[in-house]
Amino acid sequence: MKIFVIVGSLFPFDRLISTIDAWAATRKDIEITAQIGKSNFTPINLKYYVSLGAKEFNSCFSQSDLIISHAGMGVILKSLVENKPLLILPRRLEYKEHTTDHQMATVNAFSKMHYINIAMDTDALIEYLKEPERIVSRHQISPNASESLINTLRGFIEKNIH
Repeated sequence: MKIFVIVGSLFPFDRLISTIDAWAATRKDIEITAQIGKSNFTPINLKYYVSLGAKEFNSCFSQSDLIISHAGMGVILKSLVENKPLLILPRRLEYKEHTTDHQMATVNAFSKMHYINIAMDTDALIEYLKEPERIVSRHQISPNASESLINTLRGFIEKNIH
């Protein structure tokens, strides 16, 4: 099994990386690659990069069996389009992992739709990882807008642009 862990590039997410690194020490049978950003934590049990170019990122993403990430919309949408199993641990304002709690709002909205696997804290993350091969993709979306959305936008534009 191959896992790709993604934290984005704006802020460190040491809570996620340190939890995955500790878990990785117990699972030498799993290949884990992480994009850790400007982290204050240095992993010792997984392969990591501070950042990745688009080509390298897409390669890691496509070759992975499971994506573990913060609640970034880019990763969520890419996982849904590519039908990749995704496990999210949202960044929390209370831990100073972001400047707002918008990632909590994101996971709450997706939770209602049952589109993604969500671990609200590190204990839940570890619980999911007891059997990572059982984490599945819960929904797939098209990379294209629906015909009805296109028609609605076309109508709006035609009506409002003179």
